[in-house]
Amino acid sequence: MSFLPTAAEPGRRAALAMLVSILLCYGLAAVGLMGWPVQVAFGAVVLSALLALPAVRDLRTAPLVLAVLVLVLIALGSPSDGWDPRSIWLFHAKRIYLEGTLYAQLDDYAPWSHNDYPALVPLLMACAAGLAGHWNELLPKAVAPLLLLPALLLIAPSFRSRWCGVLFAVLLLRLARDMLINGYMDPLVAVYAVAAVATAMRHRMSGKHGGSRELVAFMLLVAVLSMLKNEGAVLAALLTAVVLGEGVLRERRLGWHILLAAVVALLPLLAWKLAVGQAGVGNDLAGSDMKVQLLARLGSEGSTLPIVGRLLLDVWVLVPLLVLAVLWRPVLRVPAASVAVLAALAYATLLFLVYLGTPHDLDWHLRSSVDRVRMPVTLLLGFAVLLALEHRATAKMPRAR
Repeated sequence: MSFLPTAAEPGRRAALAMLVSILLCYGLAAVGLMGWPVQVAFGAVVLSALLALPAVRDLRTAPLVLAVLVLVLIALGSPSDGWDPRSIWLFHAKRIYLEGTLYAQLDDYAPWSHNDYPALVPLLMACAAGLAGHWNELLPKAVAPLLLLPALLLIAPSFRSRWCGVLFAVLLLRLARDMLINGYMDPLVAVYAVAAVATAMRHRMSGKHGGSRELVAFMLLVAVLSMLKNEGAVLAALLTAVVLGEGVLRERRLGWHILLAAVVALLPLLAWKLAVGQAGVGNDLAGSDMKVQLLARLGSEGSTLPIVGRLLLDVWVLVPLLVLAVLWRPVLRVPAASVAVLAALAYATLLFLVYLGTPHDLDWHLRSSVDRVRMPVTLLLGFAVLLALEHRATAKMPRAR
């Protein structure tokens, strides 16, 4: 895979600075250093975002940076009306802000708010409210679109054409729509998943030159992805497994550096889950007998058809799959495209099994969540399509004598 590290270097530096500052902010809060240390670290997140402004000179990066800027401004215009943002992320953020501790939700007050969910983004939202000196829902909500920036900046170097950056931005805006400005985590999970694939594959393809920077980027992305929400942790592990498996099949070697980076990146999540376990906070899916429910639905007529219909029989899944079927040769020749397709299909299979085993009413669960949780599948497929089309267009260009 060809990419241009020099052209995207300002964006890469800004992305890495943002990711390091985000994790530093969380680390300080995790050890109890709330107050000014955490606020200073959050200030570094915002200042690092400003370092991305020179990246607009790179035409592959410009549409992505400008899209984030517009989304942040729109998010500042009104409070969220979404159930998930108000009842989970902003609610947890308000508790952190008022109680002054990262672990405020671990008393399991209001269990319907999924108190086992990681508190990374709620912490950053609480810090944003701290900038204003009082709790409000505008500055905290704008944190969600701002966090898109480092992942998008690390996706851009995978493209050779300026139009791929534009098309990827349009695809993201079309898929996520108002979720991008209402404080949902699902667009973040999808974008960070694509960025993790992009950086892992650039590490594999770059060898020693620039490989260490891409490995560090991958590790930071996986750390943040796993702390966005529970689905992010599962997706981070799945992406790592697919990258390693594809590497074994293609190159006959295991990417030990990628595996080690992923293990280190998951340590903050492990620490959080230990704290959750010690507090006795449960999870609705983990606390149910998913195996019995899964077997029951497999054995009854028609129970699997609604899942397949809502999960896979959608234009934003079927069209990319048809295009990729036509472009199967470029897909096989571009490792990042192959990994993106495999990861998308693997995650879709996992979602199918989760819906089969859900303890909730199946029709309600599908209607209320499928458009959100399917987003990593559609965005990974879209990323693969862009890479395959770009490779095909480049292969057809006449070679210079």
